Amino acid sequence: MHPITQLDQLRRQMAEELTQNPEYRALKIMERFIAEMSAVYDDARQVDDKTESDHAERKIAQAIENHLKNESAPAIVRNATYLPVHRVA
Repeated sequence: MHPITQLDQLRRQMAEELTQNPEYRALKIMERFIAEMSAVYDDARQVDDKTESDHAERKIAQAIENHLKNESAPAIVRNATYLPVHRVA
């Protein structure tokens, strides 16, 4: 078990050295900023997608209701008669 504690101590020491490195700190700050901005824009995009889908669903429902209101009886074709164009003599 002794090597595991040594490895853990070495890992902590390396993490400390990394956090002292300005480039590493800048990289971590940039990663945090990108993650926060992604979260903000992903939330905004999800809200936009939801409102667009809700709007589309309302339009479809309204179109169906309008169609049902206007359709009182089945459509009947009137004045449909057969007129032969070519007559055989």
